[in-house]
Amino acid sequence: MSGRQMTPERLQKRLSRIFSKTFPAMAPEEAPAATMDSVAGWDSIATLTLFMQCEEDFGIKIGYDRIAETKSFADLARLVEGLTG
Repeated sequence: MSGRQMTPERLQKRLSRIFSKTFPAMAPEEAPAATMDSVAGWDSIATLTLFMQCEEDFGIKIGYDRIAETKSFADLARLVEGLTG
């Protein structure tokens, strides 16, 4: 990130784009409220896709052992923030 701290707003905006790319029916502004229970088609494979997109976009490595505990946008945002902060 060229020495800049990732703000929560910037992280949310980038993560919202990743969610709307993974779930095309979802508008970016809907993403922050997303959970596995509220999004059709969100399963472990979709979570893996989200992880891979985050790894590419944020330049991080997420342990795939975290898939089972990532059940919402907020969960993934916390995970990414912990790896980018």
